[in-house]
Amino acid sequence: MQRSLLLFENSLKTEKTRERYLYYLKKFKDFYKLKDYDSMLTIEQKQLQIMVEDYVMMLKKRISPNTVNTYMAGIQAFFETNDIELRWKKIRRLYPAKVKKTGGKMWTTEEIDLMLKSTRDIRQKALIHFLAASGVRRGAIPELKLKHLSKIEDCYSISVYEGSLEEYTTFIHSEAAFWLDKYLEKRKNDGEYLDKNSPLFRKSYQLGIQKALPVNDELILRSIWYVIKKSGLRAGQEKRSGRYETQTDHGFRNRWTTIVENIDGVKIILAEKMIGHSVKSVPMAEIYNLPTTEILFKEYKKAIPELIIDNSVRKQAELDQLKQKQVNQEQLKDDIQDMKVIITHLSSKIDTLEQSKK
Repeated sequence: MQRSLLLFENSLKTEKTRERYLYYLKKFKDFYKLKDYDSMLTIEQKQLQIMVEDYVMMLKKRISPNTVNTYMAGIQAFFETNDIELRWKKIRRLYPAKVKKTGGKMWTTEEIDLMLKSTRDIRQKALIHFLAASGVRRGAIPELKLKHLSKIEDCYSISVYEGSLEEYTTFIHSEAAFWLDKYLEKRKNDGEYLDKNSPLFRKSYQLGIQKALPVNDELILRSIWYVIKKSGLRAGQEKRSGRYETQTDHGFRNRWTTIVENIDGVKIILAEKMIGHSVKSVPMAEIYNLPTTEILFKEYKKAIPELIIDNSVRKQAELDQLKQKQVNQEQLKDDIQDMKVIITHLSSKIDTLEQSKK
């Protein structure tokens, strides 16, 4: 590997940052048709300054003002790591003013149902259900393996970013679990040997016995985009500041957050933990509030009926919740009756003791 790239990659703290920075650095290299990364360091400093400035002015015409800084972060990190001192203060003055973000709307349950009805592909169905039920970022999916999946009742718990500082636990309900199981069963029937290190979602294959490679970020986005386009949900929609009002993938995450955090009785701190958000309003919660999977699942179950897509499945989930409430109420009545018996027994013993003292 070229030394400039080796230094650059080793200076980055996370795999996700490495992938993102490399992606935008390659765009810069390709834009100027440069041979390789080492050759970027041989350009005379004054000329390189002009190239970077021109690149920023080009980006301003092509992408959202809010993403110019994202495109440039990797480029700056590469040159700084390799001791190339450019006038970044001047370069940043060229960045456009940020505008109000768009793309904050969520996919509705009806829209997701339309997506699912527009495809017969089991992987696409499983993926859409997974995103809608868990609220995970699409970037987390390529890292997920079967070992990060654990059965809990008729649902699954998901360990996201396991082993990292960003690790958190979320869940998928029975409807999403059904389609995920169906997708995994198809892979087994196609000849794939599944073990704990198998990717949760794999790339397309001609033969199941081929080495299972995890889907990448771009493939996930393209797969979802295909289903959305096929369903007709983008027809007539226009972009604002380079984005649709409902983002292709983030619309599922927005829906999850909106539903879960507006369910009566759900603790917001626990909902934030299940979506992988830091609880900035309660700083100590990050350190000391470490709920178990069972505690989190208890909160998640409150939102299951609203998270489910299919109307008939939702009605069954609501019925199951109602039955469980009745069981809990009966159990509470029994517990109260038992306590009354115990109290009566203790009172009798106390009376007997007091009589014996006289």
